[in-house]
Amino acid sequence: MNPLEALRARARRSLYEYDGRTGRAIARVFADPLPVPLLDVAALAMAQELARALTLDPARVRRLLAAAQARGAVPVAVVGDSHSTHLVRRALRDGRWLLPLHLLCTGASARGLANPAAAAGAGAKVRELLAELPPMPTAFMFGQVDVEFVHAFKRLETGVGAFDADEFDAFAEETVGRYIALLAEASPKGLKPLVRVATIFPPALSDAAWRQGYVNAHIAHLHGPADLAGLGELQIPSLAQRTRLHARFNTRLAAAARAAEFGVLDLFEPLLGGKGTVKRSLLGRAQGANHHLGYGASRRPLVEAMWGMVGP
Repeated sequence: MNPLEALRARARRSLYEYDGRTGRAIARVFADPLPVPLLDVAALAMAQELARALTLDPARVRRLLAAAQARGAVPVAVVGDSHSTHLVRRALRDGRWLLPLHLLCTGASARGLANPAAAAGAGAKVRELLAELPPMPTAFMFGQVDVEFVHAFKRLETGVGAFDADEFDAFAEETVGRYIALLAEASPKGLKPLVRVATIFPPALSDAAWRQGYVNAHIAHLHGPADLAGLGELQIPSLAQRTRLHARFNTRLAAAARAAEFGVLDLFEPLLGGKGTVKRSLLGRAQGANHHLGYGASRRPLVEAMWGMVGP
């Protein structure tokens, strides 16, 4: 086991020690405001384990949350695909500190949440968590997988190489409708006023990466056709055009969320640079070679977004 995996394992185990020791471990990791990478690794692991533990022993986790709140914690739930990891942050402000519970559904699509046969199986996990989640600010972040990959895979399956903006809009409309319908049905009445539907990020993947045939293996396994050989033949819009498509998806998503009486967490406009695409400073070391933002590089605007969600 490499050192990072050992750290993650230790962080997960700390959630299952006796309450006093667990409470101190939580505070030691999350109440430290400094952007220390090793503490970030521990925090990401602990946030996922807190969400998991809530479904296994809800009474104990509620006790831990109450004890943490007495020490200044602000519990917040984050539910989403791998991009939602960027919302899991350690941050201290005016004596209060964020305490995230993170249900990570890697590779899950927004349109597949309501499908019990979906390969990711994320819908059942979301329902299971919501059944036990105490009222707290809750961010849902799905849709980037759909816009960036599922749509391309569906074009590949149908043999439509040319990009069609109208067809994309129809895909986006259907995706948003399925997604918001699932959230509206699954969110308990007491939680609903605290739910924020996050917009998707601006695209990070460069035009060069698409031309080189970039594809995420896990997402392809969950959503792609058996044969990806034709992926490089698809017409992929430029980064600027893809950014505008993300904006169009977000417009639909925000309208549907508000119509269902959910709040909206804008994670798109604050991340745009002067050229109308994502700020290069947010891409981290990958600089467009990966479809994720840089975790450390995107810290400041996303910490602000999370504090904005939990309120004063």
